[in-house]
Amino acid sequence: MKFLKLSLASACFVFLSGCVSLLPEPAPSGTVYRLSTAKQSVQQTANPFVVRVDRPSVSNVFETTDIIVSPDGRRLASAGGAEWAELIPVMIQNSFVDVLGQYPNLVGVIPSSGARTDTRVHLTVKNFEAQFDQGSTSAPLAVVHYSVTLSNASNRNLLGSFDIRKAIRAKEVRVSSIVDAMDNANQQALEEIAEWLEQPRQRS
Repeated sequence: MKFLKLSLASACFVFLSGCVSLLPEPAPSGTVYRLSTAKQSVQQTANPFVVRVDRPSVSNVFETTDIIVSPDGRRLASAGGAEWAELIPVMIQNSFVDVLGQYPNLVGVIPSSGARTDTRVHLTVKNFEAQFDQGSTSAPLAVVHYSVTLSNASNRNLLGSFDIRKAIRAKEVRVSSIVDAMDNANQQALEEIAEWLEQPRQRS
């Protein structure tokens, strides 16, 4: 899939009917967004399930700080005037560790922490974009889709797999509204992954 890095303030996608400008309205120049973080962590139980959270795998399209949008679910472009505070896979990794901190029976650590764990969880990012599924003038759908594997940290034997897709409609055709919808979709997806990890069968 060819990635089109375009400023959406002036970009035109050519269809049979002619040239159609793809919104959203650009954010103020230099605007940087980040995913929301938990206000405070909960107290862990005496014997929590500790899992290493690997950096997610992404295609080249998502190895960026660009806020990705799509006019049709196939072609991809970047929202003008705004970006994420971190590369998308790093941001998702940190967000997941933060989400796990809200579960008393779970602890997520990143590889650079040096902590030894018996298990590792890995996400493959299939979607992390806003799709203009109802046309360029209607609020887009924020789509987050993760494929998850849990494996033994030493021998990489597979312990379980999980697939989660969340889609949330932005309130309006603005970058800030798209970011809010992306944040909510990501949060819901990661919470469902955490609930899956809490299941006793995942600890064997």
